[in-house]
Amino acid sequence: MTKLPKLSDYAEEVQKCMRCGFCRTLCPTFSSISWEAGSPRGRMQLAKAFLDGEVEFTDYIQERIFECALCGYCLWRCPAGVKTIDVVKAARAYMLEHKETPQSVETLLANLSGEHNLYGLSHGMRSDWLGYPWIGLKDKVEVGKKGADVLYFVGCICSYSGKKNMTGKATAQILTKVDTDWTLLGQDEWCCGDPALLSGDFGRALEAARHNVEKARELGVKKVVTSCAGCYRMWKQEYPVLLGEDLGFEVSHISQYIVEALKNGSLKMGRELKSVVTYHDPCELGRLGEVFEEPREILKAIPGVEFREMSKNRYLSKCCGGGGDLKVAYPDLSMEVGMRRLKEAQDTGAKTIVSCCPACELQLSDVAQKNGVPLQVLNIAEIVARALTP
Repeated sequence: MTKLPKLSDYAEEVQKCMRCGFCRTLCPTFSSISWEAGSPRGRMQLAKAFLDGEVEFTDYIQERIFECALCGYCLWRCPAGVKTIDVVKAARAYMLEHKETPQSVETLLANLSGEHNLYGLSHGMRSDWLGYPWIGLKDKVEVGKKGADVLYFVGCICSYSGKKNMTGKATAQILTKVDTDWTLLGQDEWCCGDPALLSGDFGRALEAARHNVEKARELGVKKVVTSCAGCYRMWKQEYPVLLGEDLGFEVSHISQYIVEALKNGSLKMGRELKSVVTYHDPCELGRLGEVFEEPREILKAIPGVEFREMSKNRYLSKCCGGGGDLKVAYPDLSMEVGMRRLKEAQDTGAKTIVSCCPACELQLSDVAQKNGVPLQVLNIAEIVARALTP
């Protein structure tokens, strides 16, 4: 029986905080909130206050705990090595247990429980995107194929968001071009559980892990590939911990898969794309997953692409504001954080932002649209699909 974490498990962890304040420097939400309780250091003190019974639940306390994008900057920056992200998630679990979570987060969790996707749309629609006229994959993909080498785990956003269906199509084109024997779970695919985990609902995340891994094992696949940073981190890092066992197959992000295919010659990008491009590191793939170089290698290999790096990149990359359930709970704060990242992209002179996370891409697209910024936002799979040799 898997033991799910509790806030009390981190009693010693919060004591490790030295109050140095290094975590505040690039914290994406503290820059807007500016109150100590809205900093990573402040949240560690709130968690300690919960444990010591020194604070009561209020709207203010709820906001401070959930106004965090869980971007991981504080985790990386902390000289004492405090597991800040784990503490915040445990604090959210503690608040969830006492029914003290934002209403929007409660709705999200109900969606995951009822329809196994973050939008609350019918689970029966999960594979509908394959048949959309602009996708055209319904008769070209064998869903649930046993013995396939690769399982493409599509994820909620690419399955349900009309803005990101093209990422699913592009990934399918790449897998087919490489001549991969691949398949999809289709109706057997559930949300990866990342939104639940970020909300502190460890039980629901465990349920998703058990289901998805069981379905992958039933097909006998050798590798799971995903085009979503959150899905990748769940399969790669969280599933083995939640289940307490090795998955029995490899897990790759599509950017890693593409680099491997380029190196062995099974994928060629011969079509010139005349474009100035910058790259946004998703927090869950970059800082938390340490996948930095593969997307950059790909962009530099595309004919005609001029790659320009943002001033804050890799471990220092600014969060887009779309993660950690921040966009769900506090959309205005989320947009403010996103605009700071978008401004940095504008400063490079790039016309296109490429990322490896559909959530980041939706966030940056929404921020650009709201503020009238003429920047195109693409997933790494989309720009590669455009550059594929005919």
